[in-house]
Amino acid sequence: MSSLAALLWSLSLATPAASGCTPLAGLPITPIVQWPQVQQSLEQSFGCGSNCHQGGAPAGGLDLSGGLIAIYFLVSQPSNQNPAVRLVEPGDPRRSLLWQKLSCSQPDVGAPMPPGGNVPVSLKGLVWDWIAQGAYGEPPEDPIQRDFIRREGFEGLRF
Repeated sequence: MSSLAALLWSLSLATPAASGCTPLAGLPITPIVQWPQVQQSLEQSFGCGSNCHQGGAPAGGLDLSGGLIAIYFLVSQPSNQNPAVRLVEPGDPRRSLLWQKLSCSQPDVGAPMPPGGNVPVSLKGLVWDWIAQGAYGEPPEDPIQRDFIRREGFEGLRF
C-alpha cells in the first residue's frame, strides 16, 4: 500500500461514521455544563457507575464508579473497542463515542448504550453540551490537557 493510500485509509478510520443519531436542533442549550452534572444525570438515569461500568471488569473497559474522577477515564481517552475512536473528544460531540453510544442507533464502534434503554433527549443534549463546551469538570489541581478552542458565536450549532 502506498503511503498516500495508507494515510487516506487511516483518516477514514478516524472519520465519524455513526448514523441514526437523535437530532437536537430544537433543544435548548445548557450553558456551562461540568462533568458532575453529566455524571449525576447518567447515574440517576441508568446507574452507569453502579451497574455495568464498575468493578474489575467494567463494560467496555470503562469504569464510571469513581464518580467525579471518572472524567479522567473519558476525556481524550481511546476506546477499548477501537483505539482510533476517542470516548470524549473535547469540543466535538459527533466524534465522541460517549455521545454516539447514547444518541445513535449505529455508533462508530459497538452498540448503543444502555442496552435496551431509552435515553431521554434532555440527557443527550446535556452530554452534547458538555462535550461541545470542552468536556470540563475535573479538579483544578489536576487538569486534563485539551487541544480545544471554544467556538465563540457558534456554541448553539447542533444538527
